[in-house]
Amino acid sequence: MTDYRLVAFDMDGTLLDSSRDLQPGTRRAFEAMHADGTRIMLASGRPIPGLAMLARKLGLGENLVFAGMNGSVVVDQASGEEIARHPLPMDTAVALIKAAKRHGIRVMIPNDGELIVEDGSHPVVTHEAGGNDLTIRVVEDLTAIDVAPTKVLFTADREILEPLFDDLVREFEGAIELAYSAPIYLEATARGVDKGSAITDFCKADGVELSQVIAFGDNGNDIGMLRTAGLGVCMGNGIPEAKEAADLVTTSNNDEGIARVLSQHFDFEF
Repeated sequence: MTDYRLVAFDMDGTLLDSSRDLQPGTRRAFEAMHADGTRIMLASGRPIPGLAMLARKLGLGENLVFAGMNGSVVVDQASGEEIARHPLPMDTAVALIKAAKRHGIRVMIPNDGELIVEDGSHPVVTHEAGGNDLTIRVVEDLTAIDVAPTKVLFTADREILEPLFDDLVREFEGAIELAYSAPIYLEATARGVDKGSAITDFCKADGVELSQVIAFGDNGNDIGMLRTAGLGVCMGNGIPEAKEAADLVTTSNNDEGIARVLSQHFDFEF
């Protein structure tokens, strides 16, 4: 049996069930992993403050690894060490913002503890900031931002985002990573940066082999880590592309999909 040393979880649709909580079996799995000394990574499009807030709310423990912004920033919660940070080049970020403006699509720039926007009162903005423990900073023109962002977040209905997605693929020709993280969110990160690269960053820093990693996900922005991990597991509620990328498909996030897999590798029952 493989000695798994890192287990990585996407949040929405994977670790969280439809009531925004952990399934009972998942809680027992976390207890078993902590007791075993296995590191646990929360991998999300959320910024690091949002992951930390959610971990506290859910009572997930104090020895976690946070991979925020779709893998652009990796932080060891136990030591506070920032293991990796991969910002977008400034000229690329500005070009992305300009492209979104041509399509009339709202842009948000999460940066450490801030959410930088042009309209701080929009409901999507206040929801994103409040749900991730971010302070809203309003600027007149996002193309004049004074930070190198680790992620550019576009928000609109999917049918409006899709033409932007197609244009960005053509314009940047593989210079960025694009992923849908929710029905109304499209996210851009630096080339080669995704949740899979976050796993690689941590494993290099901690001396873990990729074969010793399990990753759970359900959506397009999880595909990289499902392919990178020694065992990639897609939830039964996952999209077809994520299922195709995974080594294993389990039951849904509402049907103990995580516990059904981890009970085969860690000492707990559910």
